[in-house]
Amino acid sequence: MTGFNHYSNCTCGWCVNYGRSRVALADYEYNFRQRDARLLLKRSGANSVAGCYVNPNARCPRCGVPVFFYANAAGSRVYFDDLGPPWPKHPCTDNARRSILLNATQTDRPTRRSKGEVKELLSAASTAGLSRFRSFGKRYEGEWTLVVILAVDRRGQENRVEGEFLDSETNEAFWFTCRSETPLFEVGEFVSVNGKQISFVDRETLLPVAFENGSWVEPAQPTPEPPAPTSRPRPTSKSKPAQLIRKKQKNANGSKYDMTKAEMAHFDNKKVTLADLFGKLEPVVKSYAREGTRKPRDVANRLNAHGYRTALGSKWTPRLVYFLLNLMFNDKPISGPTQKPHGETRQSTAPRQKTTPPLASGEMSLDEIASRLSRLGKIVRSEQT
Repeated sequence: MTGFNHYSNCTCGWCVNYGRSRVALADYEYNFRQRDARLLLKRSGANSVAGCYVNPNARCPRCGVPVFFYANAAGSRVYFDDLGPPWPKHPCTDNARRSILLNATQTDRPTRRSKGEVKELLSAASTAGLSRFRSFGKRYEGEWTLVVILAVDRRGQENRVEGEFLDSETNEAFWFTCRSETPLFEVGEFVSVNGKQISFVDRETLLPVAFENGSWVEPAQPTPEPPAPTSRPRPTSKSKPAQLIRKKQKNANGSKYDMTKAEMAHFDNKKVTLADLFGKLEPVVKSYAREGTRKPRDVANRLNAHGYRTALGSKWTPRLVYFLLNLMFNDKPISGPTQKPHGETRQSTAPRQKTTPPLASGEMSLDEIASRLSRLGKIVRSEQT
């Protein structure tokens, strides 16, 4: 328990020496060691296991994190977070579109650290949780280890390379051979070794290459981008009879309602025609309007309450009443008397006429229904193939 008015992470003498149990004090001291280890790694630029052995030669131009920078004569460049398989690229710069932002001019190669510095950083990495299995002077089977190249002897197409393990206390040497069309290695470069497997970065392509000791090394090739998907032609269907379909453009009032073929059956079918339905409902709906009931929802409630049904015998919904009201009140009158210029007498004009004649009794054709509904800006008749 801490002192009075002290925080739980207080570091005063009373809280540290008297106010905490031994277990809590041990945890507190370990947290301090972890913090100091992380600060040491950060100051040294060792944000990876390879960074404990090798000094990073650049910083990310976007986030400032120490990275391993490689460039070739063609102007290409790449930033790695670690040396060795899988050769992880730094995420800030692993994008060809951002290459214009990477104006780094660093050309020096990464350099090896001194043995004393390597021991100190490996201990800090173990304390900070970066690597709990690395210790200087010990090498485990199946893990990748860094080797610095000390000498290269090329004879024809054969490369004989001598190197030294960076984690060796006794400067343990390492030799390997390979064959290639062009020189691959230079003194001072680093390769990663795992048994007979060797991995390095090709100076020309800046891509990782892996091969087996004594084998032929092929130059690395960039992975081709997958082809863009091509649109398949839509299969043509058999011809269908004419039907009412949705218009592509919106009507003038910007409504989002569109009548479907199934909804059309509520207004006209073999048993009840559109003319019969109108002859029955038009005086009722207009009386509702005179009484102030004009909204589709209110009209639907009154029609259902009074026992009126659609042509299919279903109850009216606000959506169906919306179409019903538009069918009834969509007729627009012709313009009335026009104002003549000054000095001319105004003549009487013919009385107003409805643009659509009144519905005749009997069955209406699909063309007549489509002609009347098309003025709503909702649907048109079209041939589908």
